[in-house]
Amino acid sequence: MKGFTSIAALSLAVSSVSAHFIFQQLSVGATKYDVFKYIRQNSNYNSPVTDLASNDLRCNVGASGTGTATVSVVAGSQFTFTLDTPVYHQGPVSVYMSKAPGAASDYDGSGAWFKIYDWGPTFSGSTSTWNMAGSYTFTIPSCIPSGDYLLRIQALGIHNPWPAGIPQFYISCAQISIASGGNTTPSPTALIPGAFKETDPGYTVNIYSNFLNYTVPGPAVFSCGSGGGSPAVTTTPTPATTTAAGTTTSKAVSTTFKTSTTSTLTTAKTSTTSVSTCALAKYAQCGGSGWTGCTVCASGSTCQKTNEYYSQCL
Repeated sequence: MKGFTSIAALSLAVSSVSAHFIFQQLSVGATKYDVFKYIRQNSNYNSPVTDLASNDLRCNVGASGTGTATVSVVAGSQFTFTLDTPVYHQGPVSVYMSKAPGAASDYDGSGAWFKIYDWGPTFSGSTSTWNMAGSYTFTIPSCIPSGDYLLRIQALGIHNPWPAGIPQFYISCAQISIASGGNTTPSPTALIPGAFKETDPGYTVNIYSNFLNYTVPGPAVFSCGSGGGSPAVTTTPTPATTTAAGTTTSKAVSTTFKTSTTSTLTTAKTSTTSVSTCALAKYAQCGGSGWTGCTVCASGSTCQKTNEYYSQCL
């Protein structure tokens, strides 16, 4: 059972609505921990950060080490960040780390950050595909020094084209203490704020017009070879595709609506015979330029236009 989820543009007029997502749960290997046990809990629910000069870009609004536990791991361990709802705003997902001078719970993230992985788009002709998922799995580099770190994951929503719209950062930080590490000093590094600028092509790009290549903002990815920095398979995939002409399609894992999908991860279309009626879940896309899917919202929400590219069930 699969169904459509929202993956396209929300206007600034509805950016305050709680129609977003937050990385709230950490797993180490096969062990999945309680929500916010090792992740710093923010105070703005699942709303994004949009100010490039704000310290909130480090770990999110109101997120501190107070009341957050630190998990002990071995260098080279596999981690998973799980969201409350799958990512549905198009844009890259990145993972950063910053070594604390002491305990991770006391660290404000003002030191140097290095990036260990990017999930960016893939391109096939004029079509781009984003890896939009409900969880993201990766491996801590095995060569970095032992000690306490902040482990930061960031989804950058670029569905509101700059400068009319402002890209959105969805951020969480976990607290980890690494043992059995190496002696490699990660590079390059950057400060946050400071790592992202309004002149970055990956920040200013318009994904609806002539979108043929992309550079993820921030420093280059650090890797210590086969010993670390390599990703694992992500779970709950919800790929989204955008053509240069501005048409967007998606597919997601769901148990609500029956659909018929193609065998690739780049397109999906609703079967006209598998269901007699449609009823889109709240926050799903229900219209926009080039939209050919369902336009009926489930009870309790209505299809509202936010811009020419996107209407949403609200």
